[in-house]
Amino acid sequence: MHIPSLIPAGVLALALSIPAFSPGSAQEAADGRGPGAGSRPGGGIEFEELAGRFGVGELREPLAVAVDQRGRIYAADAMTGKIYRYTPGGGSLEFEGYSAALYPLDLGVEGSMVYVLDYTDNRVLRYDASGAFLDILLSFDQFTKKRPVSLTVGEGGRFLTTDIENHSVTVWTPLLDIEFTVGEYGWTEGSFDEPRKAASLPDGRIAVIESGNRRLQILSPTGAYERIIVPPEETPFLSPRWIASDGGGNIFVADTEAGALFVFGPEGNLLERIDSHGGEGIIPTAAAIGWDDLLYVADLRSKSILAYRLHYR
Repeated sequence: MHIPSLIPAGVLALALSIPAFSPGSAQEAADGRGPGAGSRPGGGIEFEELAGRFGVGELREPLAVAVDQRGRIYAADAMTGKIYRYTPGGGSLEFEGYSAALYPLDLGVEGSMVYVLDYTDNRVLRYDASGAFLDILLSFDQFTKKRPVSLTVGEGGRFLTTDIENHSVTVWTPLLDIEFTVGEYGWTEGSFDEPRKAASLPDGRIAVIESGNRRLQILSPTGAYERIIVPPEETPFLSPRWIASDGGGNIFVADTEAGALFVFGPEGNLLERIDSHGGEGIIPTAAAIGWDDLLYVADLRSKSILAYRLHYR
């Protein structure tokens, strides 16, 4: 089986050569105590680094992160093939092992359900929040040209997947039927080159990040092209791979090669570029925003989940 090169080889080699460390406890991360905490103003949002890291000593290649309504953090580790759940108070739980060949590229949370994209067997696994395996929710092998590398839980029980082999984005109904698929290979408006991840915006529109074209596209709720967003020329995308949105429509893009998390406002203006934590550079692979305005970032450099607090102005 061919595993897609989702992380630039040089970036991954650098990350794996750096020992993991933690300057604070998970409880400090939840409380915002410890060294390194500070404010970083951005146009409409301020970011406060929280001390401590989740998953130190467990995570080796965290590629996905999600957070539920209770503030619990979920992480998918590709190198170990494991799923972990962390609590702000410092607790850690490893999910049941489904298969020794599990290669979890992405995960999502809805209510008490946790959905894991297993690239090895091209399907979505369903767990409960306690880590118990429930069933195989969906096998993509029953569909033509469906080899997704991302899975996003959208509005109203819909799912969004992106496919870098077929350069497409698919929206699935709550009943797991295909609502629509859009995209073809290219660089024109509405076409894609390696769409890595899609996010559902609060108004129903869809945001798609492309690593090949190094841009962000906004689609209508029905998949029609609307606009392209890119950062300023002096701080371009290099290898963007993850996208997430908060309740206000701000868009967060993780770029591993740039070593930064780009934050755009609802109108597409760049608000902030987060490139450090605790005085160290980061290699972000994923991000998730909780209802309590906490931002969690999966970081290859520290092999952990970093925490920031968002202050909206």
